[in-house]
Amino acid sequence: MVVSYLKNEGNVRDPKKPFFIMVGMNPPHSPYRSLDDCMEQDFDLYKDQPLDSLLVRPNADAKMKKAESARYYFASVTGVDRAFGQILDALKELGLDKNTIVVFASDHGETMCSQRTDDPKNSPYSESMNIPFMVRFPDRIKPRVDDLMLSSPDIMPTFLGLAGLSGSIPADVQGRNYSPLFFDGKADIVRPAGALYIQNLDGEKDADGKVRSYFPSSRGFKSAHYTLALYIDRKNRQLVKSLLFDDEKDPYQMNNLSLEENPEIVKELCAEMDKVLREIDDLWYEERILSDMIPYDK
Repeated sequence: MVVSYLKNEGNVRDPKKPFFIMVGMNPPHSPYRSLDDCMEQDFDLYKDQPLDSLLVRPNADAKMKKAESARYYFASVTGVDRAFGQILDALKELGLDKNTIVVFASDHGETMCSQRTDDPKNSPYSESMNIPFMVRFPDRIKPRVDDLMLSSPDIMPTFLGLAGLSGSIPADVQGRNYSPLFFDGKADIVRPAGALYIQNLDGEKDADGKVRSYFPSSRGFKSAHYTLALYIDRKNRQLVKSLLFDDEKDPYQMNNLSLEENPEIVKELCAEMDKVLREIDDLWYEERILSDMIPYDK
C-alpha cells in the first residue's frame, strides 16, 4: 500500500505537495509462535540455527520457554528489513529520496530471554528501553552516530524541526526539539541528562471490571552512564525493590548495585529524575512519593 501510494498507483496525490506516511509494521511482535507471525522464506533462514547462535547476549537464557520464539523473531525482523527496503527503493525510483526525511524507529525493545523475563517491555533494562532510531535526510544530515538521549515526547517536536516547522510546535508540548543536533552534532543546544523511566500498573476497577485508575508502580532515570529504577508497594508507597546498573562497566546489566553503597550516584540520578517528574507534573511529584530519596521542593 505504501509503495503504491508513493508511485501514485490508484491513489490521488499531488506530486508537487509534501507528503507524510507513517507505516506500522505488523511484525515483529510477540507471541512469535508460528509461521502465521512471519513469512516462511524468512523463517527458513533461521529454522536450523542453534538457539545459542541467536541469543548471543550473555544475559540471555536459551533454556527459557520463550527461547523457541527467537527463530520467528529474527524471521520477522528480516521481513521488516525487506519491506523497509522496498519503501526506500520506491522513493529512489520516484526521485524523492534526496529530499525526503525517512525515520526508522520502534515503540519499545524486546528482551527476548534477557534478564530472565518474558515481558518484552515495561522494564528499565537496556533491551527494553533502547530502540532503533535512524534518520535519513541526504540533503541535510550527514551519516553519523550520536549519543543523544532522545525520549518519546521529543519525537514529535524534533520531527517538526527537521521539516522546517519549528515555529509550528505547540507551546504546551512536553518534549524538546533536538533537530539542530541532527543537522550539526556540535549545535549550541542543551542535551538532556537522560531519559525518564515510567511503569504504571492497573489500579482500581469499577463494578464492570473496567480499570478506572492506575498505580504508579515505578519511576526511574537512565543517564548515559547509569540506570536507576525504584519500585513501590501499593499500600504504603514505600520502596520494595530497586535496580541500579553501571551501564558503562556493565552494559548487559548483570550486576544490580546496592543503593546504600552508592549514595552519591543515587542522589545525582534522583535529582535529575525530580526535574523531569516536576516538569510533567507526574503523580510521583504530586504525591511526593519516596520523598526521602527524591529532593522534591528542595
